[in-house]
Amino acid sequence: MAVSSIVLFEPAPYDLLVLSSLGVMFLMGLRVPHELHPAVFLLALFVVGNVAAAAASSNPAMTGRPLFIRTYMVLSWFLFACVLTAKPGAMFRVLWQGYTFAALLAVIWGNLGYFGLLPDALRGPNVYRASGPFKDANVYAPFLVPVALYTVARIMNSRGPQLAFDIVKMIILVSGLLLAFSRGAWLNFLFAFAIFMFLQFVSVRTLGDKVRLFLLAAILALTAVSVVTFMVTSTTAGQQFAARTTLFQEYDTARGGRFDTQAQALRDIGAKPLGVGPGMSASWLGLQPHNLYLHVTIEGGWIAGISFVLFLILSLARGLSRMTGSWRGRTDLQVVVAALAGTLLQSFFIDSTHWRHLWLLLAMLWALTIAFDREREHGARTARPYV
Repeated sequence: MAVSSIVLFEPAPYDLLVLSSLGVMFLMGLRVPHELHPAVFLLALFVVGNVAAAAASSNPAMTGRPLFIRTYMVLSWFLFACVLTAKPGAMFRVLWQGYTFAALLAVIWGNLGYFGLLPDALRGPNVYRASGPFKDANVYAPFLVPVALYTVARIMNSRGPQLAFDIVKMIILVSGLLLAFSRGAWLNFLFAFAIFMFLQFVSVRTLGDKVRLFLLAAILALTAVSVVTFMVTSTTAGQQFAARTTLFQEYDTARGGRFDTQAQALRDIGAKPLGVGPGMSASWLGLQPHNLYLHVTIEGGWIAGISFVLFLILSLARGLSRMTGSWRGRTDLQVVVAALAGTLLQSFFIDSTHWRHLWLLLAMLWALTIAFDREREHGARTARPYV
């Protein structure tokens, strides 16, 4: 997880470690939890649908790399779901520590690059938007959202020096989100933050806890507004911020733009039950559909699209149904469900099919819901919280 933000080149170090760990872990005795079987079945159908679409496409050779990436994403979900389920307490602490390190590294890298304090080779492809060690600011910024929510969760449960340290981390992460100038990521974070705070509010029982939660939320909001105000008024980010806060850009609404392409994809899905093949949507439509749900269906066909959507519905249903009650993974589950909800909302406007952290969040959700069921079954009450 500590190197998961270094993805300027492929395969990234994260990818090599995931693929090598997949074999090593199972050789060392890692087992597949029986609770994962429904998800494994749906994701197997997703892969089968993509294989069939690749075979039936007009240019099967061009589908090889996207098909491999899509299959790898499923395998990464499989690895993390199994590993996190095996020993959730220890594994979640390690995962969050590594993820936090990766996110802070990415923001420091991105902010230095944005202000011209790094060599051109390290600044990223777009000098007007921070992207850190990512190829695309629109992937870099959403990658930060789960860690930002996790940091909020820590602030809610911290005292003294640890609270101050977590607030500093939050300020750094907010600055990274701002300088990426990703409208989708801003929407993602605001939506996820609202959901997380709602889940926290309904979870606490006493009036004193609710008042403290409200005050902390107000302090966080004020801190975030202060950071944004400073960056916009006191740095070169102001002009770019004004341009990016427009709700719709010309490339969204123009003929052949984002929304026009999505409408065409929706029409073509009905005529292409096998799909056009992984990686073929841009050549078929003239532009990527910029919508996760249309993307997996137009490329992978009906089997891939339906199985993937069913997998998402099943995942969210499991998460939401285990949100109540006092158990040690509750806050982690609230963070993951909120971050996943924000990502899936943003995915209506972007192709997130190959986002590594999307599949990681899905694996975390399954591991946490399995841990919930097992703790309830065995009556665990005193174990240390994950967060």
